[in-house]
Amino acid sequence: MKPTKYLVFGVVTLLAIVFLFPLYVALLMSLKSAKETFDSFYGLPSSLNFSNFAHAWDVSKYPTALTNSLIVTLLSVALIIIVSALSGYAIARGKKPFYNFMYLLFLSGMMVPFQVTMLPLYKLGKTLDLLNSHWGIMLIYGGFGVQSGVLFYTGFVRGISKEIEEAARIDGCSTPGIFIRIVLPLLKPVTATVLVLNALYIWNDFLLPLLYLQEKAYRTIPLQQYFFFGQYSSDLNLAFAYAVMGMIPIIVFFLFMQRFIIKGIAAGAIKG
Repeated sequence: MKPTKYLVFGVVTLLAIVFLFPLYVALLMSLKSAKETFDSFYGLPSSLNFSNFAHAWDVSKYPTALTNSLIVTLLSVALIIIVSALSGYAIARGKKPFYNFMYLLFLSGMMVPFQVTMLPLYKLGKTLDLLNSHWGIMLIYGGFGVQSGVLFYTGFVRGISKEIEEAARIDGCSTPGIFIRIVLPLLKPVTATVLVLNALYIWNDFLLPLLYLQEKAYRTIPLQQYFFFGQYSSDLNLAFAYAVMGMIPIIVFFLFMQRFIIKGIAAGAIKG
């Protein structure tokens, strides 16, 4: 093995340790008692304490938070994919200056930080009675996610040969039929990429749920974990046990979709 390969291997190993260390701490803390944590924060537990998971499940009403996270994530991602795919196709195939203007309008939204729009969004949600509802937060996630989604879909559609669509049009296929039957199946790689990126962000987001979801019945997993920490006390072991339970669904989802992400990146590189 060449020296450069040893160097690359060492750097990759170091980065892996750095990125996996928080996960190790979360698992370690979730399996320790409060006394063991106080005695040695990074020390191994004398025995595996799975009672933290059961206690965190009951105290935090985990099934309710899991249901809320699933509803918000799935419907928000579905909204992002539908709007982004339709908009990206229209912009990529549009020949009028209006489509270029819309494309630039979508891209300009990516340059506006969420923190700048926090107060206006809160006031708008309060005015329209969208606070403490799934629909209010899903519309906001959809609005922010569509911006990058249009970028991905527009670039991908432009790489698809127009001859396929023209042949279908000659055979009498309408524009909606061409999109659904021909273009949409070809968009699987980029759809998987948009799906995973937005699902990871929405599932783990804390700031927007904190702003919009104050009632217990609508809290998502990251927001519900926040309430393990009180003003004068906190239960680290229960909080980490809850965090591990919250990570499991999204980690399983990511591992399942990982191969589709790689295909999407490879397809985009070839088309570029």
